[in-house]
Parts: sequence; structure tokens; C-alpha cells
Amino acid sequence: MALQSANTSKKFRAIVLGLLALAALAACGSEPEPEPAAVGSDSPATSSAAPPVEQQVVQPPAATAPPPPQPTMPVPTPIRPAPTLALAANPFLIQPPPTPAGQPAIVIAPAAADQPPGSDAESPETGPDYANIGPDATWGDVYDTFSEEEQECIRAEMGDERLEQILEKSFSLEGLEGEPTPVLNCISDEAARDILLADMTNQFAGLTPEQETCLRALLGNFSPVDLAQAMGPEATPEQGLLMLSFGLGMATCIPELAQGGIGGGPIDGSGPGDGIMQDPRFLWSFATGGWVVTAPAVADGTVYIGSDDHSLYALDAETGSLQWSHATGDVIRSTPTVADGTVYVGSNDNHLYALDVANGAELWSFDTGAWVQYSPAVGNGAVYVATQGDAGQKIVALDAATGESRWVADVAAPVEPTYTPTVIGNRVYVAGSTYGEFFSLDAATGDVAWQAEVGSYVKSGPTVIDGVVYLTVINQAYALNEATGEAIWHVNTEEFPARDFPALVVDGVYFLAPSDKVHALDAATGDELWSYDAGEISTPLVVDEGVVYGASASGDGGSVFALDAATGQETWRESTRGQTIQSLTATDGLLFGESDSGALIAAAGDSGVPVWTFEKGGFSDVRGYTVVDGVVYSAGPNNSVYAHREP
Repeated sequence: MALQSANTSKKFRAIVLGLLALAALAACGSEPEPEPAAVGSDSPATSSAAPPVEQQVVQPPAATAPPPPQPTMPVPTPIRPAPTLALAANPFLIQPPPTPAGQPAIVIAPAAADQPPGSDAESPETGPDYANIGPDATWGDVYDTFSEEEQECIRAEMGDERLEQILEKSFSLEGLEGEPTPVLNCISDEAARDILLADMTNQFAGLTPEQETCLRALLGNFSPVDLAQAMGPEATPEQGLLMLSFGLGMATCIPELAQGGIGGGPIDGSGPGDGIMQDPRFLWSFATGGWVVTAPAVADGTVYIGSDDHSLYALDAETGSLQWSHATGDVIRSTPTVADGTVYVGSNDNHLYALDVANGAELWSFDTGAWVQYSPAVGNGAVYVATQGDAGQKIVALDAATGESRWVADVAAPVEPTYTPTVIGNRVYVAGSTYGEFFSLDAATGDVAWQAEVGSYVKSGPTVIDGVVYLTVINQAYALNEATGEAIWHVNTEEFPARDFPALVVDGVYFLAPSDKVHALDAATGDELWSYDAGEISTPLVVDEGVVYGASASGDGGSVFALDAATGQETWRESTRGQTIQSLTATDGLLFGESDSGALIAAAGDSGVPVWTFEKGGFSDVRGYTVVDGVVYSAGPNNSVYAHREP
């Protein structure tokens, strides 16, 4: 599956380069600020209290940990296609409309440490005031706002001749792209951000309070040093992702920038730089106030998506318009579960919420004692959750309508952010917190029906077919009697690195992929039918219409492959050009996957030939898209959820 690299539009590159140039005119000798968390960071962070519903925050993505609180912004609106903006003579900059008579030169001033961005309160005199930097200002006007020590630092970095040339220029990012990065030694990040906001205000003939708040919060997640390195000719793929996230974040704050900017597009020559709005498959985009990491849930014409701004959003699946939102006490990394008029979702505030699908009203909430980053298990009129209480780790059954406890199972189950019990019929299947334990519980009472001893910790859910429970445990496969838990057969592949992908049983065949091989086992006996040398497998297999699809991260830089499910014969194999593909989905003759560069990709299922890609930005090992009724709903850490028609 051929991939295209993520491209940053010239507008975004110019703005970032301008930010670097601002270092020459920013305060010198200040203490460096902490660098932002890397994409996909899993380091823990302190939770924060929930903001009001109308407030949101922009935060960096993380696989399992809640990021620190960030400045808030008002309720977002969906982004839809709009006429492309005219460009100035310098194609890097957007041509603003004429400045209305009497309009203030700028509406931005540095915020106090305890003053939220966008506040009208007066800032204390702790730094330069940029309120007078307007369309007629020069860089000299900016330079004059700095202290004598700061000016000496700037002069030493730039040299007298170059500095004097710049001081005569009009205050604008244009023409400053070539400034040397060593001037970053003199940066005050806060001053650089304020000046950049001033320039943006001039370009757009004023920013709305919402845009200012959003941009200030976005810039707070980046440092000029990081951006400078990312703009260099030897930028790493990780730095490229940083630039992509910055550009996408700007498009979220100022939707017009998405015209001709970064987005989806056919990968047969034009590439993602054509812009999301130019993709004929693009339907709508909705911007939240924080990173969106997990896949949307779609049910009955509504899209449900959780955000790091602490809120769950319900969107019209056809138009992307906001139906309602509900605020929790921390980031939401749980894909919601919708059942019987209720949406169930977990939050990192240690609560599971039940909300009315009609209006988002809270029906009840339950304190689990631990982060809830899984999709809640619902069945038999109950919601089943793993909880951490004073008595230890437990499985609790809650009444789905009221949230009242039905029973607490007397088994020690793991309480992990991504763990949930599996409900199949009248049984609840639970991994034990002790090595090698696996339980089957009566769904009505919580009593242990049976306990099986398996060869390792259980990290995946079972599949139950015709009275048999199929379970994958690291490099082993089990078939257990559904009534008694006794082993019908057991296969140990003894392959490493081991994988414990969920048990995949289709048409009487158990497909197992613990390491570098795909094994097809007879589901009745465990006998091997065939095997295929795939290379190190990066994601669970999928089967569709007699074809097994998989992805490998080894060999010639990675590949995606298709096998005949009956014989194991390879039907095609496509290189991924060094990218790792995860989260495969096969539907409607298409194969979807996510790359570790932040791209959502679709290929023809019968050939592997790529037909579409969308650079949604960022990547985590949590699925970030859903395909329903011919529409692809995807989430990106640039704060947004997108809808595209299938290719």
C-alpha cells in the first residue's frame, strides 16, 4: 500500500518560519519553557477539573495519560467547504481584506499568568505591550519595546547590518523566512507567541476572540526551537508530524486556512496537499477544543466523539452539525457505546457516564476508581465495568437504566485504562489479575461459572461460537467448552515476539498471528491447515469474503498482504514504504488502515492498489476511524473529527 508523506502547505510553513524570525525581536536570556509532550506520549500527568460545557482546551495527544490543562475556548462549529481565499503577491500569505476605518491596530495583549487568554482584564507591566503593533508598524517599533539588555542580545545574534535592514521593514512575516536559527538563543517563547498573534491579526484584519484564544492555546503547545528544527532540511519523520499537527491546529482555529492546505486527497499524483476541502469525498469536519484520539461511534444517524477538552459531542452524521455536548471532569479516551437510547462513555476522571442520546442529559454516573478508556460492555440490561475499590479490583454490574449496582463479582480482575469485560449471551468473560486466570461469570448474578487456567496473562477478548470459547493468549490458542471451561484443544506456537490479538474464528477456521507467521487452525481440532511467513505482524488480521488481510512491519520496510483464507496462498502484497500499518478494516471491497505517519488509507481489496489517503495527523495504537454505511468517520489529534465518502 503506497503511502504519501504528510505535506505542510506553504502558508503554514511561512507562518512557522515567521515565528522563528520573531526570535530576533523577542526578549533575550529568558528561561526556556518545558517542551510539549511528544505525539503518543504515555507519561502520566495530573488531571484537572472539568471546564464548563462552553469551554474547551487544546492539548497534545497521549496514548493513556491525561495531558495538563490548557487555555479554554468557546464551543466549536463544524467546518464545511468554502470559497478559496485569494492569495497575496507573496503566495505564503493570505491576502486580508482592507482594514476597516477606525479599527484598532491590534486586539491582542500578553495575558497575565493568572489571566485566561482572551480576557479583557489589564495585563500587569511584566513585559512588552504589543497592543500598538498595527498594520503601519515597523520591526523597529517592535524592537524599541525591548529592554537594553534584550536589544544587545538581538544585535549580537544578528549583526548590525542585518538588524538595521530588518528594523526598517514593515511589521510582517513576509521576507523574514531566511533568518538564521541561532537567534533562538534569545527567544522568550511568550513574547514570540504574542508578536505572532499580532501579525496574524494584521493579516486577517483582526481576529475574533475565539480565534485568538484558540491560536494562543495552540501555540502554547509548541516551542519555537522545536518548530525550527522541524522546518530544517534534515527534519525527522517525528518532526514532520510536529509540523503537520501545528498546521492542522491552525486550520482548526482559522478554517479558511484549510483551503488549499493540508487534508485528504487522491494519492495518484496530486497528494494530500490539495486540501481537505478540495477532496470530492470530503463531507464535513467538526472541530473540538482538544485532541481527538479514539474512533467515533456511529448509531442511528448520530456520530459520538470524545475529546481531550473533557467533552462528549453528538453530531449529525449527515451534516456534522452539533446536536449536543456534555462535559466531564477530564479527557475522554473512550469510544462510546450506544444502546437502547443511552450513550455510555468513560472519562479519565474515573467515571462512567450514561447520557440520554436525545439531548446529552446525564442519567447517571459511576465512580470506577480508575481511568475509563475502554468501550463500556452493555448487555442483559446491565453495564459491566472493572472497578478499583477499597476491597480491591472487582467486576461490577450496573443497572443500565439507573446506574445502581446489581452485583459485584468476587474475582480479582485487572483494572487497566483500556480493559473491559466481554459480554456474550448470559455470560461475562473476565481476565484475572493473576497470571493464567480466565473467568466465566453468570451475567445475572456475577457468580463464577468456571475458571480456566491458561498460559499467560489474558489481554484480549474471546470469541464464542457453537458452544466453544476461543481465546488467544500471547503465542497460544485455546478452545474451551462454553459450559465447563475445560480445554477442548490447545496450541502453543512458541513464536516470539508474541502477540495476543483477539481470537479470530471465521467459517470454522481459527486464524492466529502471534509473530512472523499467520497460522490457520481447524477450529474443531486445533490442527494446522496452513501457515504463511508474513514478517513481524503489526496489527490483528481481518477476514472478508474469503480473504485474510494483514500488515507486516518487517521485510522491505513493511507491507500489507492478502491471502486466500482456504489455502493460505498469497494473492497480493504491497509495500508500505517504511510505514507501519495498524487498525485494518475490510468492507465493501476496500481495505482501510492507519499508518504511523498519521494517514488514513484505503486500498482496493482485490489488488492492494491504494485509491485514497487522508492525512489526519498524529498516530496512536488506538483505532481512530469508523466505517459505516459508505462513510468514513475519522478522528485526528488536531482536535477534529472528519467525514468522507468511501472511495
